[in-house]
Amino acid sequence: MPLRIVQWTTGLVGRSAVQAVLDHPDLELVGCYAWSPDKAGRDVGELCGLDRALGIWATDDIEAILALKPDCVLYMPLEWIVDDMVRLLVAGINVISTANFITGRSYGEQEMIRLDEAARRGGVSLYGSGINPGLANVLGLVSTAVCRRIDRVSVLESVDATAYASAQTWLDIGFASPPDTPGLYERAHKRMLVFHDAVEMMAAALDVALDEVRFDVEFGTATQDLDLGYMKIAKDTICGLKGVWSGVVNGKSVIELGLCWRLGQSMTPDWPTEEGYVIEIDGVPSVRARYAIAYPESLTDFGVATANPAVNAIRAVVAAPPGLVTADRLPLVMATGFVAKD
Repeated sequence: MPLRIVQWTTGLVGRSAVQAVLDHPDLELVGCYAWSPDKAGRDVGELCGLDRALGIWATDDIEAILALKPDCVLYMPLEWIVDDMVRLLVAGINVISTANFITGRSYGEQEMIRLDEAARRGGVSLYGSGINPGLANVLGLVSTAVCRRIDRVSVLESVDATAYASAQTWLDIGFASPPDTPGLYERAHKRMLVFHDAVEMMAAALDVALDEVRFDVEFGTATQDLDLGYMKIAKDTICGLKGVWSGVVNGKSVIELGLCWRLGQSMTPDWPTEEGYVIEIDGVPSVRARYAIAYPESLTDFGVATANPAVNAIRAVVAAPPGLVTADRLPLVMATGFVAKD
């Protein structure tokens, strides 16, 4: 029997998830939660820009979602609400989140404990995924299988992210602000705390006790006014970020999650990008691998890389033991059912 799935919000990532669920032979879309009241009552096909109606109408009533009794909710809002997640879990609904979630620690220690307890009470699992943090960290962990000694594991995301049309995401981090804005470091640190989670998840998987997790960042500024379509960035305001989250042991960085993001083509410093993910392991032996994502020219859906790892994990998460689940505790997640046969 297909697993019954509810999509929670239809933003950039949510729209991609809906398409992936519709395409998957083992999944059935049965409902959709709408964050804004103006989307409630509208057909999900319309909300997601599909060329057909689905006969599934979005609702802003969580009780209506609970009444559907889905096997799993794909939780993908821009701003998460822990109370809503708890209600889903206690009701016996598995939750997979791309909303800044890997272990839940970035939500706060008490909220992480609360979510874990809710999942255990409901007899279901809660899992965080996406491309980064998410699949990129899994690639780093899997790459260590060739080693018999590890001195450092590095996962770098280095991309021109202009096509990622989520203005609020960039504004929250500090983009479009003057570089001397008070509290800029704290603002970026808070919004990106999920990378702290990912460092700790990787350390736990590799049986490493960290002394601290450190965040270092610098910003790039626009050399001219930028109009990206979904947002404008004035000259001399932030349009790029270069940072690293480091897991430190005895003063040495052993796990590093690096980021190099830029919007538009006019920035100083003019950091080059790898246009993908670079995995580096210093050890015996050492490893360097580049993971690039190529989109077909006809594709305008740039949420797929974030949505698909979550959708493809559904069966594994539904089968997992109750409570918080991290990637190292799941079996190998693959695009099972998606191999083209024509």
